[in-house]
Amino acid sequence: MTFRFIFWTVLLCLLASGTAGWIFYGEREPDPEQQAIEAYKVALEAERRAAETGGAEAWTRYARSLVTGPQQFRDPAAAMTWYRKAADKGYAPAQVGIGDLYAGGLGVREDHYRAQEWYNTATRLSKNAEAYFKVGEGYFRGLGAPQDYGAALSYYRVAAAQGHPVAQYLLGSMFEAGWGIERDLIEAWVWYNRALPDAGVIAAHEETYNVERALARTEQQMNRSQLDVARKRLAAAAN
Repeated sequence: MTFRFIFWTVLLCLLASGTAGWIFYGEREPDPEQQAIEAYKVALEAERRAAETGGAEAWTRYARSLVTGPQQFRDPAAAMTWYRKAADKGYAPAQVGIGDLYAGGLGVREDHYRAQEWYNTATRLSKNAEAYFKVGEGYFRGLGAPQDYGAALSYYRVAAAQGHPVAQYLLGSMFEAGWGIERDLIEAWVWYNRALPDAGVIAAHEETYNVERALARTEQQMNRSQLDVARKRLAAAAN
């Protein structure tokens, strides 16, 4: 048996097993998706350990990761357990999280009335912007509560004043359209402008929400005097 025969036999075996590629071209590039999954697994394990020794904030953070992470790591039933621990301590973000589980039917039967109860509980215990926004959404859409634009407006106002971008956008929409309040293009313009820096966040929440388009549409309906007043009002709000 010649050396050449042995060499080619071994090389063919290496090629078949994929080892030759490693020898001649170096180690294969790692799979970015697999790397991301492994990184998330490590981070989730760290959050679990923090939750076991921490308090309401750590419990809520871990619960949220069990709901929003990659599909293979999601466990809404376990998330509910951790959320309840924090909610029983009066922690508003956890109460909102429970509301979200009921609103989305995640690990529990979908129930918008129960969701609204939890969101309302969070508003009574704190000025949590997300809780006020979610209660406003319930009234605006008639989910878990009678549709009531006036009530939605009052809750959106609280959330918007605390910088909630989607609440700011919807407040602008309500002033522009006259839903639940007298139509006021100046106020609409102001709230759209306040929401503008977070246009991407707003579009991610609902793809039909376009702050730039809404602002341009409102501005086209305003005269110079109204724009002057609106600019002064916006400047005052920034101070």
